[in-house]
Amino acid sequence: MSNAKRAMDTYLNGLRNQHAVETQAIGTIQNELPRMEAYPDLHTKMKIDHERSVTQAARLDDLLEKPGSKKSLLKEAVTGAVATVAGFTHAGAGDEVLKNVLAAIGFKAYEISSYKVLIVLAEAAGADDDRSTLEQSMKDEQEMGDWLGSNLPNIVHAYLERKSV
Repeated sequence: MSNAKRAMDTYLNGLRNQHAVETQAIGTIQNELPRMEAYPDLHTKMKIDHERSVTQAARLDDLLEKPGSKKSLLKEAVTGAVATVAGFTHAGAGDEVLKNVLAAIGFKAYEISSYKVLIVLAEAAGADDDRSTLEQSMKDEQEMGDWLGSNLPNIVHAYLERKSV
């Protein structure tokens, strides 16, 4: 197998993996959104993040279709199930909002890194036209991750206020 073919196969597998990650994000956010209504700023940002994840999954579909590849339905099913379980892991916990935000910050770091890897793989595979699409998705993830990190103190204070009521 040539290096170019190996790079393209690795890139396409990475795109399928990231599509599964976005599918997981969509499911997790859908599960958590109703329980975050008491935190209006967070709830609003989560809705925006949900929309972005849907858009990112569609972008990844488009990138996968360019060379004639498809997303993995098995990965979709497994990550969808994981998202459902993950969405309920902290449900009912008194500090659910804090645990969910901490998990989201870690997840955003993972997604940002995944997009960085995909950009390098795209270059190695000769799919330079995909770079701007991947960079846009990475920028979206960075924006949400930055917002979560900078608003963590506000979320903690809102949580403490709700606990004292």
